[in-house]
Amino acid sequence: MVSKKGKRKLIFSDRVFYWFVRKDSSGIPKIHILSEDKKINLLYSLFDRDVPVVPAYVVQLLKKYFNEQ
Repeated sequence: MVSKKGKRKLIFSDRVFYWFVRKDSSGIPKIHILSEDKKINLLYSLFDRDVPVVPAYVVQLLKKYFNEQ
């Protein structure tokens, strides 16, 4: 089970995912996406720091991930 504190919930293909944005040790923001069962743990760098991350963008990342599988 994923700790939900500070994370946003998203349902994609009837599966629950949690996502959040945190800066790494270099100060670069990264998008973290976790499946509820923790079997999927994705990490993406933001290409544009000035654009806010919205659920639709996270859905695009998940679609890309599942299309590549």
